[in-house]
Amino acid sequence: MKLSVALCTFNGEIFLKEQLDSILNQSINIDEIIVCDDQSTDNTKQILESYKKDNPDLFKIYYNEKNLRSNKNFEKAIKLTSGDYIFLSDQDDIWKENKVEETLAVFKKNKEALGVFSNADLIDENGNLISKKKSLWDSVHFFEEHIPKPIDLNKILIFRGNFLTGATLCIKKDVKEFCFPFRTIEKKFLHDEWFAYILSKRKSLFYSTKKLISYRLHSNQQIGVGTLNKRSFKPTKYYKFISGIEKPKSFKDYKILTRNLFNQYEKYKNLNSKHPVFAEDIENKLLETYLEADINMKKSNPILYFFRKRKDKKKGKRQLN
Repeated sequence: MKLSVALCTFNGEIFLKEQLDSILNQSINIDEIIVCDDQSTDNTKQILESYKKDNPDLFKIYYNEKNLRSNKNFEKAIKLTSGDYIFLSDQDDIWKENKVEETLAVFKKNKEALGVFSNADLIDENGNLISKKKSLWDSVHFFEEHIPKPIDLNKILIFRGNFLTGATLCIKKDVKEFCFPFRTIEKKFLHDEWFAYILSKRKSLFYSTKKLISYRLHSNQQIGVGTLNKRSFKPTKYYKFISGIEKPKSFKDYKILTRNLFNQYEKYKNLNSKHPVFAEDIENKLLETYLEADINMKKSNPILYFFRKRKDKKKGKRQLN
């Protein structure tokens, strides 16, 4: 069994050493670290070459001729790996020493797994824990502990949005057979959401509830979950409805449900019109669910339904044609 890391760097000199050290200090050793640097202008290259000098058989470093940005850079790095298991890595986090071991344990327990992601602690620029109560999953609104099991991850993705952070993901080499090319849009639809979609659709995406990395929040992040300020860390009504925590009962409940379902439908419709990211069946699935909820809203209170529809039509909201 060969273990690879696909690591992408771009002006990462501040935190890169901590990340590399944490990868090297795993309880189960990594066999290969593929680094694709996206034209860094700081001391990233010198740091990488220093680690390669100390570990010549472990590091393979590639310097891009042009800036690829995050999505395409990860695509390149993953293609270059030769391991049976491929761990994706950002340049600014810190792996817990048992990350590899715990991730492989999930694969071993779930033979159908092709991808495994995990939760994470949130740390600041100085490596200090930001919150003992809030985790990475809270930040991306993946309220795993509240959702009835087994969780339909594909449904959560389609109806709520992405929950997977690529920095916590490990994939089997088999995924390389069907994941390329990444059908992504820089800043709007990232590689981690692409993996969440293709793996959850195949029912081959699994997770560990353990916090296997320390995910760093800082001002120079190229991509990431951003800050924690003004974020809500409780499931919304809509989240409860689509994840099965609660069932809609009143007109108000169905109003919340239809509004959010239509927004999701419009999101994927717009993505597909500009770039064919998702199959049309996702649009259809959202549309069918929206129409069903719309019928139930009408049944719950026909009078309020009439006035809402009239108001929406006047404002041009939620119009299908």
